[in-house]
Amino acid sequence: MTKTENAKQPFYKNIWIWFVVTVVAAFGITFFVMDDSDELEALEEANTTLQEKNEALEEKNKLIEEENSSLEESMVSLEEEMEYLISDNELLYSDITYLVEYVSELEAALNEAYEIIDSYEGEN
Repeated sequence: MTKTENAKQPFYKNIWIWFVVTVVAAFGITFFVMDDSDELEALEEANTTLQEKNEALEEKNKLIEEENSSLEESMVSLEEEMEYLISDNELLYSDITYLVEYVSELEAALNEAYEIIDSYEGEN
């Protein structure tokens, strides 16, 4: 072989090598993209499922918020009722205290009356 043939030989080898590399790369990219399309479809289905779950959770959250607001209203009304009951209880306590004092006074008066009756009976 001469120098010129040696110089040309790597050029032809390089062309064939690049051709093979290009063909293999094209098939590899094609299969890679095809594999990605399956994954993409699976991801889209998963995304759709997650969106449906998210919508269901949002509806559930709205129902819970409505229930919470009604419970808060009930709690406010119960607190008001409790305040009325406390004031009624305080009034009843003061009435009972007054009645206990009144009964004590009546008991003292009754005891005095018994003493007076006993003294009259003792004299007679």
